[in-house]
Amino acid sequence: MSATNIDLVKKAYAAVEVNNVDEYVSYFTEDAIYKVGNFDPAIGPEGIRALATPLVDMFTSVTHDILNIWDFGDTVICELNVIYNRKDGKVSTLPCVDVVHFAGGKVRELKAYIDTTPAFT
Repeated sequence: MSATNIDLVKKAYAAVEVNNVDEYVSYFTEDAIYKVGNFDPAIGPEGIRALATPLVDMFTSVTHDILNIWDFGDTVICELNVIYNRKDGKVSTLPCVDVVHFAGGKVRELKAYIDTTPAFT
C-alpha cells in the first residue's frame, strides 16, 4: 500500500523532529519550492538543506502539534502549532498553517504561514 499525502506530511514532520535533514529533504522534488513565512523561498532539496541545517544547531527540537489536517487530492493543508525548543531553554509555540502541494509522490511546494520571529528573538 502506498503512503497517502497526509502520511508523507507526517513523515516529513517526524524527520524534522529528530533533526534528520537528509530524510526531510528526500520528501521534496528536485525543483520544490519551500517558503516559510517572510523568508526567501528555498529551491530543491539542496536549497532546503541549506536553510534547515543551521537550525539543527540552534534548536534542541522542533515539534509539530497537528490540530487539523485535510487532503484535497494533490494538496494537503495542515493547521498546527510548531514548538521550537532552543538550546538556551527558550520555548516558543507558534501557530502555523502549511499548504503542501504534491507531484509524483513528493512535495512540489510547501508554504508555511507562520511568524517565526519569537523563536529567534
